[in-house]
Parts: sequence; structure tokens; C-alpha cells
Amino acid sequence: MLYPFRRKSTLETRSTGRTGLGFCLLFLLLVPLSVANAHLPNIGGPASTELSPAKEIELGQVLLTEIRRRLPVSDDPELIQYVQALGTRITSGGLDSNFPFTFLLVEDPSINGFALPGGIIAINSGLLALATQESELASVFAHEIAHVSQRHIARNFENAKSFNVVSALTFLGALLATVYNVDLGQAALMTSQAGLQQAQFAYSRSFEQEADRIGMQLMVSANIDPYGMPLFFKRLQKHTQLNRGRLPEFLRTHPLTLKRISESEARARQYQGTYAFNSTDFNYIRARTLALSKNPTELIDYYREKSRTPQGLSDTERYTYALALSRAGKHEQGLYHLERITVGTDNRLKVRLADAQIRLSMGQTGAARATLESLDRVYPGNLPVTYYLASSLIREDLAHQALDKLDRLSHGYLQHPVIDKIKARAASRAGMPWRSHESLGNFYAAHGQYNLAMEQIQLALQSPGIDPISKARIETLKIRLRLLEQQREQFQ
Repeated sequence: MLYPFRRKSTLETRSTGRTGLGFCLLFLLLVPLSVANAHLPNIGGPASTELSPAKEIELGQVLLTEIRRRLPVSDDPELIQYVQALGTRITSGGLDSNFPFTFLLVEDPSINGFALPGGIIAINSGLLALATQESELASVFAHEIAHVSQRHIARNFENAKSFNVVSALTFLGALLATVYNVDLGQAALMTSQAGLQQAQFAYSRSFEQEADRIGMQLMVSANIDPYGMPLFFKRLQKHTQLNRGRLPEFLRTHPLTLKRISESEARARQYQGTYAFNSTDFNYIRARTLALSKNPTELIDYYREKSRTPQGLSDTERYTYALALSRAGKHEQGLYHLERITVGTDNRLKVRLADAQIRLSMGQTGAARATLESLDRVYPGNLPVTYYLASSLIREDLAHQALDKLDRLSHGYLQHPVIDKIKARAASRAGMPWRSHESLGNFYAAHGQYNLAMEQIQLALQSPGIDPISKARIETLKIRLRLLEQQREQFQ
């Protein structure tokens, strides 16, 4: 299989319509907190002053585990790296803050995005697929970041002082129970009912204007073309017209008017200069999103027919076609189409990574490793390169080398669960069971599965050959897991 890292969603029901409503409510109820900011105007009011930045970060981490546990968050290394890099580029350009933003891609075809306390910003794969320019996608991120920084949702609550870890988890649990038919118990649903009734179902015009204005400032500070914002508004409007007036879920919480579009165009004209409009990375990431989210058979049929037309296939279309072919088990054909892509400085990494992934799927581990090692010399510390290189090293019984690569990478990605999972494989093959169990414990904890995480920690502490430093580190993790379990118990 081409993408062994991709897990199937554990959700029982994924109705697009209900998902949209749930995300709308989720966005409205869970974005009340502040971000320390020296450049942007602080006009959010005192609604969220009861919660310190440190407590907000703690709240965000708890909510992040629930999001990973309940939603199909992408674990594709290339998508993870791109989404986080784009979001970080925007926040680092105009926010004078050490606040740890986390950017996620949710595998859902509906056009939506949401934000949570603690700086968690997520977009659906459907929204990424709709945007045709990187500046359009960046405008969504910038807009959501502005909503968080200005505490717009907190100002929708009559008594924001009561908004804490327990209430936030209760809101989130009730919403996900409604959207995905996940049984979280009637207590959570009943507790949140009053809060749900207080929520407004859309941002006010003034909030949207403020988020548009500040979001555009963030784009400009990050050297991203501000015209991406009105362009994306127009794309949403066209999508609505083509779908017979059915609003994308994003517009149910972000009302769009002709005046708002014209205002964003006028605002964009005020910024003079040369800005980045698009990037090759975006083109290939969008192509990858299509390849991983659509039915491979349908993609193959579509691109086969298009390849026979006079215009043929573009390089990014051929990339999508190659990945779809490999997903369908037609690896040789996939390699054939990759080899027909014109490779240059901008797309070399994406194309060679795809080549290595297909060869790993074919069992050509040596050839894949040679490609990945050459990429590693040019792109040290790159998440997808390190991930696939570690996979090839594990297959060739070089697990110690794989573990060394992953250890160096994990410092930069704050123990991302994708790294934890493959690190567990590497440690097991390297004859270090305590490290394997520890990594699995971190993986389960990141997805809110604390019972499974604690089982792995106990196994780690009981492993023969464990050294004193590792034992002390794992004991500390055990204490942290107990605290997280206590927070969950308060919620349930």
C-alpha cells in the first residue's frame, strides 16, 4: 500500500451536512481566548481576561487530544509539514507572541475551518481542494487567526468567566456527539445545552470586517498577496451559485455579502508592493490532497481521458495521476507518469519523494533508500524525508539508524504522533522495548486514549534492560498521563 501511515477514521458517521453544522457550532463556541500581541489593536474587550495565556495553552492541549481522538486529522507527513509551515509563516509575520499555534488538516470534503482555544487552527481537506491559489488558502488561515487574537467568540458569551477546561470539553463533546453520533453520554450533552442555546450562529458584520482587516495585515506582513482574500470570497460565492444556492459550511459562520467582497478588494488595493501569490509547494500539496481524498479509480479514469486530449496533463495533474495509480496497485504505471514530469528546483523534492514512496510500496527498498538519503543530505530535518527514510531503514534492519534520525527530528516537531508511531517500530526492531512502549504511550496520549497510553507506560517500566535515565523520563510521563486522565474524568 502506498500510504501505510494513513489511518482509517474511527468515526461511525461522516455526513457532510451534519459535519458542516457541527463545525459551525464548534467554531462559535470554542474561540474565546487571547493572544499576546504588540502589533495588532487590542479591542477585544475584557471578556476573556479571567484566563491566563498559560492556562489557555493548557486548555488547548487538552482540546487537541480530543480533536485527534474524534476527528480524522491527517497524518500524512507532507500535508502536516505544509499546513504547519504556512500557518507559522502567517503568525510569525505579524504576531508578536510566543503563543504556540497548531495547524491541522481534517480529512473531510466539506468546505470549512475552525479554531479552538490554545491556538489550534484547522481546515478541512475540502477547503484546501477548493482554493486554487496559495494566497486564497492563506487568507482563510489569517482570518481565523485574527478571530482568535481579537477574542470575537468570547464577546458572544454573556458570562465568559465560566469558560474553562471542563466547559470547553463539554461543549466539544456534545458537538461531536451531535455531528458524528459518537456516544459521549447524556450528561455532557445536557450540561452543554444551555451554552449551545446562547451561541450565535454566525459572526456579526463588525467581527467579520475586523477579522478581514487584521487577517489581511497578517498576510501582507508574511509577504502574501492580499488579493487572495477577495479572490477566495468570489470563489465561495461561485461555489454557492454552482450548487444552487447551497451555502458552504464556512459561510454559515462567516456571512458573505457583495459589500464585504468589495471592501476586501478596496483594502487589498491599498497595499503596494510585490507579494507572493502562489508557490509550487501549494500546487503539489493541493494535487496530493486530491490524490489521497478522492476515489483512485475515478481519478484514474478522469486523468486517462484528459491525457488523450490535445492539452494533455500538467505536471501537477500527472503527479496526482501517478499517486492515484499507485494507490490502485498500479505502481509501474505510477512511476511511468512521474518520470514524464518536468523536474526543476521547485518540484524536485515532491517528485522524488513520490518516487521513493511508490518504490517502497513495490518492495524496492534499496532504490527508495538511495533516493531518500540523497534528499536527506539536501533537506536535513525535513519531516516527510525523515519519515520515509526511517521506514526504509527499518525494512533493511537498520533500525538504530532510523531511531537516530527520528530522535533528531522529534525535537523540532514537539513529539508529533506521526513521529511517535514510527519511532515505536524503530525502537522495537532495535531491541529497545522500553522506548517502543514509551513512544506508543505518547502516540495514544496524543489521541486522548489514556488507558492504552498507561498500559504502554507500565510495559515500558517493566522492560528488561531499561536504563535509569529512560526510567526517570517515563515515570514523569506516567505522572502527566494521570493528570490528563483526571481532567477527562471531570469532563465525563
